[in-house]
Amino acid sequence: MVASCPNSFRRTGPSLDAVLRALEAEPHSVCLDDSEGQKIITFAGGDLVEGGVDYLARVRGLLQSVATVPEHPFSGGVMGFVSYEAGRFTERMPTPISETLIPEVGLRKFDGGMCLQGDEWWVAGTASFLDKADALLTAAEEVCPSGFQEGCLQAVPSRQDYLQAVEKSLCHIRAGDCYQVNVARRLDLNAPSNWVDAYLRLRALHPAPFGALLQDEGSWVLSNSPELFLRVSGDVVETAPIKGTRPRFSHLSEGVARVELEQSEKEKAELTMIVDMARNDLSRCCVPGSVTAGPRSLLDLPTLFHAEQRVSGRLSPRCDAIDAFAAAFPPASVTGAPKVKAMEIIRALEPVPRGVYTGAIGYFADGGNACFSVAIRTLSARGGQAHLHVGSGIVADSSPQQELEESGWKAAAFVQALTGARSLSGSSTSGGSSEPAY
Repeated sequence: MVASCPNSFRRTGPSLDAVLRALEAEPHSVCLDDSEGQKIITFAGGDLVEGGVDYLARVRGLLQSVATVPEHPFSGGVMGFVSYEAGRFTERMPTPISETLIPEVGLRKFDGGMCLQGDEWWVAGTASFLDKADALLTAAEEVCPSGFQEGCLQAVPSRQDYLQAVEKSLCHIRAGDCYQVNVARRLDLNAPSNWVDAYLRLRALHPAPFGALLQDEGSWVLSNSPELFLRVSGDVVETAPIKGTRPRFSHLSEGVARVELEQSEKEKAELTMIVDMARNDLSRCCVPGSVTAGPRSLLDLPTLFHAEQRVSGRLSPRCDAIDAFAAAFPPASVTGAPKVKAMEIIRALEPVPRGVYTGAIGYFADGGNACFSVAIRTLSARGGQAHLHVGSGIVADSSPQQELEESGWKAAAFVQALTGARSLSGSSTSGGSSEPAY
């Protein structure tokens, strides 16, 4: 252990894979990608924040006004997830249909963090956390990979049911109830032998800017999200909605797929609607006139192209990162426009709750900064059960068949990593048909 200041140290090695395997025995831990090439890990958590109308007030009560190591992205604070249905605590949303596999809110207090930069671990936090992290890194050097057995798809929802949900969404749009609505479907899976190795396979197949692996008392969340929900750094707050998808490996060449997405008027309009909502959300907590939108750009992922647009503003002196989270949650890109009406339609069309999917994963750091992703391409699991939701945004000129195919593209990397399959295989719930994942 090489000390760099009383509250931090730097140490080369071991690998991220080894550290994650060493953490498998921990009762609660979190690993996040921060989209800037850094991996942030924390473990040995303390107080758990559960759901309720005051959950964000309880989060605020756990945060310190000054970070232990201000330069470190997370030297202590609150980290975890907030489910989509927890949106009813900050926005007008229908009550959930039923319970989900894991709790609505999974935020926990942590006393430090480990940041992997290149091949060096930068550890910061309390003296107790530094000791535990040093012991973990030492133990990780002795960890060996275990055998991995793939899981399998247990149930693929009916293609016809999803097509009908899209048609009903279009009816709402034609009636003037909304301009856009996000509709999702849920895949049920039997768990693989090891969630850490499943996550590592997913990362190898389809690395994403905001990957995440969380475990808490037997519950697991795996996320491969490309989308920033909220970042607060000092008084700067930003979000980056994503709308528009094309597969990189399909009947279209990569060049054609990219140009098609870039020029699609339908995809441009869809993103514009969500950017307007995001600007409105941030205006609730930002200095008047400071909220601006950048240009539309394309995001290249290993198997998909997406279109995104950044929206930023200057945080009002009377607001903090928690106020910004409350103003914008649930994320605009995964609800629809207008948000409240879209959420009512979602509640009527989707037969099961979303859980973590389309919620947020990330942290509120001591000192005031925060970073959360939109929990898309996200799986939740407990015991031998796992749920993976995928969906798409519906606008006036959406094609139900194309939206079905788009949801399959989004499931592809997860299905392949967890089951080895490259398609959504037929089952009793899918009418015996086979649905391409790419």
